[in-house]
This record gives sequence, structure tokens and C-alpha cells, in this order.
Amino acid sequence: MTKANESISDEELTAYLDQEADAQLADRIDRALETDQELSRRLDSLMLPMDALREAFAIERLGPASLPVIERPTPGRTAMPLRLVASVVLAFGIGISGGYLLQPQATAPGWIDVVASYQSLYMTETVVQTTQDPEVAQGVLAQFQTRSGVELSAATSVEGLDFRRAQVLGFNNKPLMQMAYLGEDGTPFALCVIKTANADSAFSDRMAQGLAATSWVSDGVGYLVIGGADQARTRAFAEEMKTRLERS
Repeated sequence: MTKANESISDEELTAYLDQEADAQLADRIDRALETDQELSRRLDSLMLPMDALREAFAIERLGPASLPVIERPTPGRTAMPLRLVASVVLAFGIGISGGYLLQPQATAPGWIDVVASYQSLYMTETVVQTTQDPEVAQGVLAQFQTRSGVELSAATSVEGLDFRRAQVLGFNNKPLMQMAYLGEDGTPFALCVIKTANADSAFSDRMAQGLAATSWVSDGVGYLVIGGADQARTRAFAEEMKTRLERS
């Protein structure tokens, strides 16, 4: 085993695969992979083949069929980090089959794209049928605060949005909060929150899985407001939520 191989841990390789490594670490791993075959084998061992996963989660296979045998990835096959696959499957379930797990990907999707794929399955009835008792919702928010240090109670009251539910999901072994709302016209919206190593960033608007999305990072926490098709609307909700959370 080379010195470069020895100096790079599995945790650092996983962060590299999940696109969470800082620039210095990513550059060190890139340079080491150019000459270190053993490091390349270790990297492969932390990945699963996406071809097999797409087959496993194809809509026509959602009956009693069992999962296929997953072989070790070979060069040239698109793969996804094991930790990412596990968190996506466990947190979002089979319902995500219509999203990123079935689409050809050059790289693994980030948390915003995975959340968008999940949110794209929501209808008005989805949110209405899963509305929580307010005390239960507050308990979920308190649980998330205990695990992540992020207090979100202020986001339960936002002009133009009817708060309906809070649930703790997971991405890359980190708790991910999803707060579900209905707009005045019945459009489902969500505020999603996760701890991140990314630097603070201002509001960023984009379309994700056909949904309007506004995201920002503050004090090591990533925030995302997503829903509908109007980016001006998600930006307005995001601005109000950010103001309320900073005051709380």
C-alpha cells in the first residue's frame, strides 16, 4: 500500500464520492488516483452499480420480484456511493423510482436533486392526507433540533403557506428535515434543511425536477424551499422563512 493510499481514509473517499470533500482533499485524491491502483480499488469498493439499481427499482418490477444480485462495479459503469444509495432507499422508499435512481447520471445527485425527485411525487391530496397533529409536529421539530442543533419552529407560520407536517428523513447518514406546506391554491411546498460543510451562500433560484427551488446556506446549514413552478414564489417564501428563523 502506498503512502498516498495510507493517508486517505475511507471517510475521506466517501466524502469525495458524495461531492462533500473540500477542494484541497478532492485535489489530493484526484492526483493520487492517477498513479495508485490500490486507491482506485478502494474507491470502487465504496460504490454500487447504478445499472443494477435502475433495474431493481424500475416501475414494472415494483411487485413481488426480488432485488438482483449486485456485482462489483467494473470500469466504465456508472455507479453511486453505497452510503448515498442506502440513505436514499431507506429515507424515500420505492416511491422515488420515478426520479433520479432511474435516470442516467454522470455523477451522483446532490441532496437538492434527490429532495426534488421526492417532492415531484407530491399532490395536494398527498399533503392533506398526511397532516399532523400540531403537538406531534412540534415533537418532530424538537427531535431534529436535538440531533442537528437547528431550531425551526418559527418556520411553521409563514404568510401564504399552511404548515401541515414535519418529518425527519436522511441523506448521507445525516438527518434531513422536511416541512410540508400547502399554498393558498393547494400547491404543495416544502422547506428542507440539512447540516452541510459548504460555505455560506446567498439565495439561489433554479428549476429541479420541474419544480421551482430556492436554496441558501447559513452557518453550516443548507436550506431549500421547493414547490410549484414559480421561482418568484419560492424566493418570496424563502426570504420570509430566513427572516423568521434569524429572529427566533
